[in-house]
Amino acid sequence: MLSNLCGIEASAQSRWVFVNGLRLNDGKVAELVRLSCADVPDGSYWLNAQTGAWGYMGNWQVQGVLGDRCNHAGGSGSALNLDGTYGPFTTMRRAEEEANRYRSQGFHVAAFHNGDGYYIRVSR
Repeated sequence: MLSNLCGIEASAQSRWVFVNGLRLNDGKVAELVRLSCADVPDGSYWLNAQTGAWGYMGNWQVQGVLGDRCNHAGGSGSALNLDGTYGPFTTMRRAEEEANRYRSQGFHVAAFHNGDGYYIRVSR
């Protein structure tokens, strides 16, 4: 399904959402919103169709994994913080569980406590 999202370009478009250099039609933007469980602002993004990792075009840093917000629907730690971390999680065990999920997808992850909670930092 992810490769399908990245591979088709069509003509009827009102949004300016580009993924991997291709402008998505409104149907594909709606599919991307559904898969990510979050609004997708107009902009240019890269998406790894194998892992679901995504980021902003021109910036290699992973901003998240497609569907993160779906997996956590309302749960702690579901959103990317301004400093590039996820959290806070309720326990270190919960942070490590989430870290292991990213590790299984090939990412480097550090789980830590910063004084006010348990967090993870995800990178390539």
